[in-house]
Amino acid sequence: MKKEVFLAIAIGFILGLIITFGIWTANKSLKQLPTDGTLASASPSPETTPPPGTDQTPPPVPTGSQFGIELNITSPAEDSLNTTSSLTISGKTTALASVAVVAPSGEQVVEADSSGNFSAKVTLEGGYNFITITAVDSGGNSVTKELTATYTTQKI
Repeated sequence: MKKEVFLAIAIGFILGLIITFGIWTANKSLKQLPTDGTLASASPSPETTPPPGTDQTPPPVPTGSQFGIELNITSPAEDSLNTTSSLTISGKTTALASVAVVAPSGEQVVEADSSGNFSAKVTLEGGYNFITITAVDSGGNSVTKELTATYTTQKI
């Protein structure tokens, strides 16, 4: 009986020392962090500043019109409220471009006519419907627009 008690006390003491050492080590390493929340690096990188008088504005991000393709949604208006589940999306883009319309109920690909006009019919689900319209011309250039249409069955 005395052996088991002595063994339990010894194991508990060793386990307590290991846990205490782990807490002490973690505490010591956390106190060495800088107070501004950044991590200290072994060799800080030097900051380079451009010479005075140089243009520091970033280059413009290209848009679809800079690639020769445009996309204008003529119907429906953004954030439209609809009382019918069927919605026709129409607009104008580059002539003969492929137009993909992605709605929560599915996707549809239509081709714009020789004037660039297109029309696609989608089915709305109850509530907010986030619809993505992407036009791609024969050169592979694309432009994307998003719109939100809300479908409700409530009387307005």
